[in-house]
Amino acid sequence: MAKPERFEALDAWRGICALVVALEHLNVDSVLHRNAFVVHGFRFVDFFFVLSGFVIAHAYRARLQQGGAVRAFLIRRIGRLWPLHVVALGVLVGFELLVLIASHVGISLGHAAFTDRNTLAGIGAHLALIQGLGVFDQLTWNGPSWSISTEVFAYVLFAGLAALLPGKLLELVAGALVIGCAVVVVTLAPHGMGSTYDFGVFRCVFGFMTGVLVRSLHGRHPIQLGTGGELVVVAAVVAAVIWLPTDGPALLVTPLFALAVWVFAAESGALSRALRRAGPQALGAWSYSIYMVHVLVVVGILTAAMLATKYHLPVFARVDGVVAIVGPTWFTTLVIVGYVGLVIAISRFTYRHVELRGQQIFGRWAARAPR
Repeated sequence: MAKPERFEALDAWRGICALVVALEHLNVDSVLHRNAFVVHGFRFVDFFFVLSGFVIAHAYRARLQQGGAVRAFLIRRIGRLWPLHVVALGVLVGFELLVLIASHVGISLGHAAFTDRNTLAGIGAHLALIQGLGVFDQLTWNGPSWSISTEVFAYVLFAGLAALLPGKLLELVAGALVIGCAVVVVTLAPHGMGSTYDFGVFRCVFGFMTGVLVRSLHGRHPIQLGTGGELVVVAAVVAAVIWLPTDGPALLVTPLFALAVWVFAAESGALSRALRRAGPQALGAWSYSIYMVHVLVVVGILTAAMLATKYHLPVFARVDGVVAIVGPTWFTTLVIVGYVGLVIAISRFTYRHVELRGQQIFGRWAARAPR
């Protein structure tokens, strides 16, 4: 069977969005981190959901509806997410062991080991990829991993629907799920479109099934708006990320992301051509690693800053109720640049040595799965 078409511009957008999310999670008292675009970087998680639904529907819908193996599909998708998640979790568990050892020799690393978000009880849920399905009352361990837990749920839901529902009936059910999940997010979720560990699964399915519908639209009516149209869409997305409130209207970010996916899937403008260059494509390939490993770098930087402050180098303080790295502009800029560089370097390594190897192993298992 021929490989499905690649959407290279969308791949690059995935990498750019992952970097924005990573920047949002580094607490540095700087102009950059007082910028509303970075402060609201969490909204790009919804872009991931929409794009995931689009790509999964493109690559797998026909195979699943024609009797393709659901089991093999799920093995491959879990193999895409689980290996790196487990490695990142292992690093964080190792850090907690270091905290425990340090406490026994009189060194404080800021918290007691295996407490608060990082409890032993949470490890099993993370290994089972259920940490984002309402089993905890806060984010645990690698906080951003809540979203991959909900994505696995969306994979199972989509595979079941695609295998059972013929033709356009799948689109009708996907549309009903989009509406139903949007209603839940607006009326029941305390944090609305900022939901994570509690109602995040509804936020995910809302975006994922929107992506499924966009793939159907693209197949029937691809829109080629050229450079001007691409610029307008990007401007609209940036404006929505910056200015949409956190309550009900925040739902509009998902339709705007859907429009962006629809437009850039056609790759008809200069922005798309730029995104298909080697640099953006590399970021796209490393995007999942960027998303999953940046918290490890944040923990390392904040721990180093805290220890430096104890030794009379005041670079760690509480700013607006949040612990952050502080200092002159040159210093905070250096921290940000170093952070981005380190995240990208580690992501390049983990993509090659963890992600690809994990996909190969799970791919072999999927090939042996009964059809």
